[in-house]
Amino acid sequence: MYLYLFIALLVLCFYQDVRFRGLHWILFPLLCVGAVLVNPEWVWKEMMYSLIFLIATMVALTAYLSLKEGRFVQITNGYFSLGDILFLLAIIPLFDFREYLLFFTLGTCMTLVMHMIVSMIRRQKTVPYAGYMAAVGIAFLLFQEQIQSYLGA
Repeated sequence: MYLYLFIALLVLCFYQDVRFRGLHWILFPLLCVGAVLVNPEWVWKEMMYSLIFLIATMVALTAYLSLKEGRFVQITNGYFSLGDILFLLAIIPLFDFREYLLFFTLGTCMTLVMHMIVSMIRRQKTVPYAGYMAAVGIAFLLFQEQIQSYLGA
C-alpha cells in the first residue's frame, strides 16, 4: 500500500515540477517519510554513503562551474534549484548506496534525454529535474526486482 501512495506522491512531484517549475515544500518531508515507509530496511551507513556522494557531487559541480566562470558560483542560482537538491535528499532512504548511485546516474542521463525530446516538441528553457527524476523514480520502483537482480542483491 505504501508503494502505491509513494508512486502517487512521485506523480504529483512530476506534475508540479513540469507544470509550475517547482515543488511545494510539504512534498519534501512527505517524500522522506514515504521513502522510509516503502523501504523500512534502510541502513544508516548506506544513507550516509549516499549523502556523502550527493554532497561531493554538488561540491564538484560548484567547483567546475566556478572554474568555468572564473568566479565563485552558487549552483542554486540559475543552475540547480534548491528543490532539485531537496528532492535528491528526500529520496535517499528509498535506496541502498549502489541503487542510489544507479538512480542518480541513470536518472540524470534520462532527464537530459527527456528534456531534449520535450524541447523538440515545445520550447523549454529550464529543466524540471526533480520532476523528471520523479518519473525515473516511478520506473525504478516498478522495475525494482529486475534492478536488484541486475545488481546481484
